[in-house]
Amino acid sequence: MIFIFLAALIHFYINRATINLHYGKVFYRLGLECQNKCSFDEQLSYFQKAVFYDPNLINAYYQLGIIYGRNGQHKEEIESYKKVVQLDHTNGEAYFKVGLHYFQDGELDYALRYFLQSNRYKPNSPDTYYYMAHIYDRQEMYKEAVFQYMRLVLGESHLSADACERIWHISKIPGQYGMVWDEVYQLHAREEQRKLWEQIDRYIRTDQVPEFMHKPDGEGHD
Repeated sequence: MIFIFLAALIHFYINRATINLHYGKVFYRLGLECQNKCSFDEQLSYFQKAVFYDPNLINAYYQLGIIYGRNGQHKEEIESYKKVVQLDHTNGEAYFKVGLHYFQDGELDYALRYFLQSNRYKPNSPDTYYYMAHIYDRQEMYKEAVFQYMRLVLGESHLSADACERIWHISKIPGQYGMVWDEVYQLHAREEQRKLWEQIDRYIRTDQVPEFMHKPDGEGHD
């Protein structure tokens, strides 16, 4: 009898867990369908119910972060994004959101930690480079700042103009001129070398002749 009772109890909890996961997904879908059509409270309610029934529903926590942020509930917003990275430590966008919150609050050390993680899992993001550069700049870690600003310049980001201006300002700080232009030269040379190797690799794989191997017009003719 005890064995039958335990088996029935286990079966009950398994079924209940499965049903809860189903409800979580249902409420999550309702929350997504509700966007731009429902009130703040209604949309919030759907995503709150989604994580109540499925506490591991990462995307629902992310949506909660967005909604709380729009409503100015920053404590709840950050808690939601932190829950995202707790469940998915590779979520670069959530790391960025938390880092941005700390940056805006002036907690630069915490902000940098999250931006570094964001860059690790979501590399080549101009916004991440930008905020990391500004943190290093404020902390007078000028070499690191120039490195991040140059990433924006070399990547031809929409933030390139601001990055160039900041590099110029750092070069005017006493004792920093030589470091700045040494760093700029080295990073530019490294980028040119990277592009060269990409062309060679493309040639090896596709027989596409690299640009540096093209002859100027008229060369080779009598």
